[in-house]
Amino acid sequence: MWGTDSYNLPVGSGKAELVAVKYPPEGGGYTPDDTWEFYVDKDGRAEYWVYHRGGAKKPSLLCATWGGQEKAGPLLLSTDRRGYGDGKPIRIWFTDVAVKVTGSDTWMKAQ
Repeated sequence: MWGTDSYNLPVGSGKAELVAVKYPPEGGGYTPDDTWEFYVDKDGRAEYWVYHRGGAKKPSLLCATWGGQEKAGPLLLSTDRRGYGDGKPIRIWFTDVAVKVTGSDTWMKAQ
């Protein structure tokens, strides 16, 4: 892991490592000044996600679980995120996800 501090999850019970990334206001990220927070469990999996948009565009705050873990080849992917965007319910999901490893001609469907 990246450190020894653990923090309460933003919702529910439990603790996790907080990994935060803040883009500079001069550029970078989807919009400048974005902040991404990932709450990572002891196995290195993201449990919860908080996104603070740096600009005036809405939504300015997204908070969601990092669920629907599906294995696609060597990767474990989150395909279902549920939470809130500026206080309103949101759901972000992906379907029919597949990966192709470099050097392979075969797509591996997430399961």
